[in-house]
Amino acid sequence: MEKLPGKKIVFASPWIFATAVGLLLAIVLVFAVNNLQREQRLANENLLNQGRGIIRMLEAGTRATMMRMGSTDADHLQHLVEQAAAEPEIVYIALIDREGIILAHSDPELINTNLPFPPPEATANDTHAGTYHRLREGPGLDQRVFEVSSSFAPFVGRGGRHRHMEHHPRMRRPPALDNSTEELLILVGLDMSEAEAVLSQNRRHIFFISLALLLVGIGGWLALLGAQGYRTAERTLRYVQAFTGLLISRLPLGIIAVDRQGRIETCNEVAAGMCAASTAGLIGKPAGKVLPELIADQLKDPLSTEEVIDREIRLSPEHGSTGGEQMTVMLSAVPIRDREQQLIGRVVLLHDVTRMQEMEKEVQRHERLVALGKMAAGVAHEIRNPLSSIKGLATLLGSGDRENRREEQAARLLVSEVERVNRSISELLDFARPQALDFRPVKLNELLNNSLQLVKADAQSLGVELKLQPASEPPTIRLDADRITQVLLNLYLNSLQAMPDGGTLEVGMDWKPETGKVTIRVRDTGGGIAPEILPRITDPYFTTKPEGSGLGLALVQKIIDDHGGRMEFASQPNQGTTVTITLPAAA
Repeated sequence: MEKLPGKKIVFASPWIFATAVGLLLAIVLVFAVNNLQREQRLANENLLNQGRGIIRMLEAGTRATMMRMGSTDADHLQHLVEQAAAEPEIVYIALIDREGIILAHSDPELINTNLPFPPPEATANDTHAGTYHRLREGPGLDQRVFEVSSSFAPFVGRGGRHRHMEHHPRMRRPPALDNSTEELLILVGLDMSEAEAVLSQNRRHIFFISLALLLVGIGGWLALLGAQGYRTAERTLRYVQAFTGLLISRLPLGIIAVDRQGRIETCNEVAAGMCAASTAGLIGKPAGKVLPELIADQLKDPLSTEEVIDREIRLSPEHGSTGGEQMTVMLSAVPIRDREQQLIGRVVLLHDVTRMQEMEKEVQRHERLVALGKMAAGVAHEIRNPLSSIKGLATLLGSGDRENRREEQAARLLVSEVERVNRSISELLDFARPQALDFRPVKLNELLNNSLQLVKADAQSLGVELKLQPASEPPTIRLDADRITQVLLNLYLNSLQAMPDGGTLEVGMDWKPETGKVTIRVRDTGGGIAPEILPRITDPYFTTKPEGSGLGLALVQKIIDDHGGRMEFASQPNQGTTVTITLPAAA
């Protein structure tokens, strides 16, 4: 079953339609045939009863004449037949013997002649014993005749009992019948014109009734198909609406659609989140009043034909961006048209690319690190050999004449600088080349406590208070304890250097088994980091310390990356710094 576009009539398969119409035709045909047969049967019964009544009337008239006059002759019987045949519905009346000789007839000229057609015989249609009927047409007749025949026995009861009239002093057998030794037959021909007119009218009625029944049946069937198609279409529409609503709500893109008046008709949760609102608070409202200006500008003219593809906009922190950060969104706006290509509204697609841009920056950073590692390996090989020679010569110069103090000091300074360059090269190599991690089950509470003990003396000397907030349910996860301890020590030392006049160093941990993540936070109350340099603090060789190598935080970032974790920095000048490390529970 299908519904044609733009139509309201539901069509079924041609085979189903033909089968249904055929069944209806068969039912209507059976109904019509049964009714026609019933009408024909009733008409025959009516004519048969009429003929039988005429025969009985003739028998009764014959008996009555004999009772009144004491005898009945042939002339009187002929007169009785002629009087009975005067009725318009009677075509003829004939009294014959078994050999077909006419003894009395409504036409006197036919008396004592042979019957011009074969006498009747009993058929399967005769239901009355002794009474026959047939339809006659042909020579000598200008119309169809319904002929009723029966034995003529006025002196014998219909039950077969003889009436012995000779007991009555005035009754005797009519002379005309004295010579007949066999049973007589009487034939009554009835005009069928009126009956056939009634039958014809009944046929027309039955035809129109059958046609009406057929049309009603087909109409009812089509109405049933229409109702079924409507229910199917309604169910399909509900399914499509539910599916579309679910699809729109689950899309990672923000979707906002407005009608011709600029009211919001569709808005999914992603778009509502970008606008710092709820879907219920946006749908049905004017777009210009509830949406951010940069988005509302694309919807202020709902019937505009302009198409905007991938325009980058930035939403301020109050418009749905998490963590109070600015959100970068790619915006596309296109008009909505109906089947007749008429404008009915406008839709805006919003794609948050903030994370994508961050990933692009991360990829670029890793590419720089890879290039740096390759360069570091080559430079270290080329520099270390000359450095070894320089160090040897400086040592030799320093062990020479003890009286030349200036040369000895210069030689010692040269050895010290060579060793410092060697350490820098070693740190660069440690950062550049991949390192195999030794994953083992570790209790994080113990690891954090032990790491704080390593800087306890330095913290006391600076007047810094150490605080540990362990997890209520201490997790045991797999990681490289030495590398994580190296990460924590580096962060602790940076925090202590940021608090020369004292402060607080707080270490905390969160463990949520349902997320499978462990979060470690290192927070200090130092001078903080300026916003313009915060994104660069993990870049290699970027440092704000006069004697720093710039590889400390870069190496920390690399270790966390190798563990499959994330490290985030949050800092404000003079408000301290918070470092958040997120590690998977199963490495």
